[in-house]
Amino acid sequence: MWPKYCIVLAVSLVLQSTMFTSAGQNGYVEGLITDRVTSETIPGAHIVVEGTVTGTSSDLNGRYRLSLPEGVYTLRIMFISYQTVIAADLAVKAGETTTLNVELEEVSTEIAGVEVTARRITNTEASMISSIRGGNVVIAGISAQQIVRSQDNDAAAVVKRIPGVTIVDDRFILIRGLSERYNPAMLHESYAPSMEADVKSFSFDIVPAGLIDRIMIYKSPSPELPGDFSGGLVRIYTKSVPETNFLSLSWSAGYDNSTSLKTFYGQEKGKGHWSGLYDDLNGLPASFPANLRSIASDPVRIQEAGRSLRNNWKPLEYKAGLNQGFSLSGGLTLGKGQVKAGNITSLNYSNSRSVDNILRRDYNQYDSELGQSSVIYSFNDNRYAEKIRTGILHNWSISIGGNHKIELVNIFNQVSQSEYIFRTGPMYEFNYYANNHSFYQLFRGIYSGQLTGRHELAGEKTVVEWSASVSESYRREPDYRRYRMNLDTASGDLSIYIPTGAAATYFLGRFYSEMEENGRSASVKLTQKLFAERFVERAPELAAGLFMNTGSRFFRGRNLGYVKANSALFNQDLINSSIDELFSPDNINPDTGIKIDEQTNSSDSYSSRNIVSAGFVLARFSLAEGRVNVTAGARAESGNMMLESRTLTNEPVNVHDSNFDILPSLNLSYNLTEKSLARLGFGKTINRAEFRELAPFGFYDFNYNLVRKGNPDLRSAVIWNLDLRWEYYPAQGEIITGGLFYKNFTDAIELTFIPGGGTAGIKTFIPVNAESASGMGAELEVRKSLSALSAGSFADKLTIMFNSAFIYSRIRPESGSAGQFFRERPMQGQSPYIVNTGIYYRDQEAGLQVNLLYNIIGRRIMIIGFEEYPDIYEMPRHLAELTITKSIGRFLEIKAGVKDLFNQENLLLQDANRDGRFDRRNDQVIERYSPGRIFSMGLSFRLQ
Repeated sequence: MWPKYCIVLAVSLVLQSTMFTSAGQNGYVEGLITDRVTSETIPGAHIVVEGTVTGTSSDLNGRYRLSLPEGVYTLRIMFISYQTVIAADLAVKAGETTTLNVELEEVSTEIAGVEVTARRITNTEASMISSIRGGNVVIAGISAQQIVRSQDNDAAAVVKRIPGVTIVDDRFILIRGLSERYNPAMLHESYAPSMEADVKSFSFDIVPAGLIDRIMIYKSPSPELPGDFSGGLVRIYTKSVPETNFLSLSWSAGYDNSTSLKTFYGQEKGKGHWSGLYDDLNGLPASFPANLRSIASDPVRIQEAGRSLRNNWKPLEYKAGLNQGFSLSGGLTLGKGQVKAGNITSLNYSNSRSVDNILRRDYNQYDSELGQSSVIYSFNDNRYAEKIRTGILHNWSISIGGNHKIELVNIFNQVSQSEYIFRTGPMYEFNYYANNHSFYQLFRGIYSGQLTGRHELAGEKTVVEWSASVSESYRREPDYRRYRMNLDTASGDLSIYIPTGAAATYFLGRFYSEMEENGRSASVKLTQKLFAERFVERAPELAAGLFMNTGSRFFRGRNLGYVKANSALFNQDLINSSIDELFSPDNINPDTGIKIDEQTNSSDSYSSRNIVSAGFVLARFSLAEGRVNVTAGARAESGNMMLESRTLTNEPVNVHDSNFDILPSLNLSYNLTEKSLARLGFGKTINRAEFRELAPFGFYDFNYNLVRKGNPDLRSAVIWNLDLRWEYYPAQGEIITGGLFYKNFTDAIELTFIPGGGTAGIKTFIPVNAESASGMGAELEVRKSLSALSAGSFADKLTIMFNSAFIYSRIRPESGSAGQFFRERPMQGQSPYIVNTGIYYRDQEAGLQVNLLYNIIGRRIMIIGFEEYPDIYEMPRHLAELTITKSIGRFLEIKAGVKDLFNQENLLLQDANRDGRFDRRNDQVIERYSPGRIFSMGLSFRLQ
């Protein structure tokens, strides 16, 4: 897959570069398009040569450049809801540049929207707000124009700027206080494949920010939307075909004050390590036995198997460089007459490292007489982590006569994560002082290919839309190694812990896993306007459609450990040797050394298949002379999931979960004034169990000392959703909204503690159905220029962004099941408040932009507790970043910034005495560390 994309990328960029050289004898017209009142730049404005189809559009910064043969021209400058400007008698000379800056004046428009006949611009704030305003449901979103104002590197960082959204573990999305399982993601028109073995969620960190055109979150149900969501349905749209040819190159470097240019420890790197692609360096050899238990009686073959694995147990020392980022993009437009085509190709790459010093603790149940809990362990983790991200985008579009459009979308993204942890500290329950080590590497990748079409027939009365897609994802975890050494605090001597009998893989072992998930989907939608001759502007519409998605997953894990080969003959000196000496070939033998031991269970593998098919009908119509708009209908959705696995005792597990649901919904909007409206959204959605949640496989989390297992008896959840929202649009590119929402759950799904999970603080969790749950909240969003506050030029250049959410939820246990071990409490991951704000300063004449962004979320349950063990909460953390961008000439831009200005600590706390107060100094600390500030500098070069 990788070589194919490199060839396509190279060919596309070469074609695009030739477009620039062919225009060398022309002259140029360039300038800036702004709003006359606010002085805001206007991206996506159309500049057309009068009487021709030659033209261009302004970019994200409102700038344009048009290449023309020598002559005198009349230009027409247009943008939605602005008065058209005519610039006549404009002289263009070969080899020279003529500057034409244009101020556009807004005109009044009806709230129902404006018909667009040119290619639709989708990556600007103005177009995003237009989509929200004209949508039939409650929508929130963010555009590429706002993304470039921040230092966000991936979709996970981007999406948390949207109202009501938070992120867990830097990659999973929570919307309106609902955990990741309630918020599915789509890439364009198809479901995004999962790369997670233990979570029902798309990993948003896989998509580089540089590839994103816009992100839309649909918060109220509608028949044409998939029914399996409740918090929100996230749609990620990648960059579309440009209006003009362009070629851009950007590079950035970041300095992390806790990591960069300092000593860094990690594992051996393969030749292709820099690319982030899976290189199989630490994978199991092809000749490795499928099950060591089948050859347990053959010491020679056991010895050969043990020696065939790499001796890679010793960390290697590196020098951490600067964090790096690189992007190369090109756009190409072709066409003649009624046929137009275009391509955009983009390559994004980044490499970042971090070093964190983390305090980790765990406790036994609280002793009310002593006023404290006894400590199970108190560890200091030195974590050395590296993340490499590669993304390729290759999209094509062709339009015929303006009424027929076909698009081909190709997205490939790959992330590799490498982590070495050196753990020290007392383990009180086992009475030793730890000197533990773990080596972890994870490769995740997705490919999504989609072909979509839109056809307007019968004078645009009939619209046919269709799509077909294929998606593939993989997750490979080769050779997750862990070993324990004991430190004698009196003498300073170290000894390796080597089990006797059965292996304890989390003390001396290796874990391998691989997962593949494939998806295929197809959809078709027909929309028909009725009585179009009578209702020219507000004709009623009927729409119907079909959707089918098939998905399959294969997962396999291997759990291998080491033990003393013969306790009577074992060479005790090996305990005091170094780890690489212990694993030298001579010491892997059936007598005096160690041997490999299979601890893989039959439940460690599963295969599954899921088929979702749906059909929908809806009607859209207006009442009261267009002031009231109604969208009503229903979606019929069928789900069939099949899973095959085995229990720990090798008994077969065959799950066949099928359901059929009718999901009605109603969305109303009422135009209060020309610039404001009110919305109501109501409907039913579902939440199905995911592959992993049904499989009995148990995975041990080294960082948090817990085990996650599946539950084959899990049922789908049913949710009723209610939304009320007021929207106000003061001016072009501005929005103020306020809303309320309520959700009621039946059979809500959440993780629950299972007693008897293990010693040393190890706890086991499984997903279960709660009897009921509910969530409610309020949301506010403001995007507004400050030009109206003052006549001064400084205020004219300021824009503010503010959004917040206040959420209250409760989940209630189901009596008589595993759920009885949790009490009534907030839903996992739900923050009582979320605040995002930013202030943007733009000086177009100076080419200067300064952005200051801030984010905070209220404390939320990170890990669910039980009666004797309080919930673990993630505490609020103030996040702020400063970004400064300066244009130099027409082609060059410099960006500098500071991320995480406050560098406030990440903190997990337990309120052990249950007094309701979370004291950062006196309550029980589960995890504490400060991630460090990151200083960045970048250059961007663009030809257009």
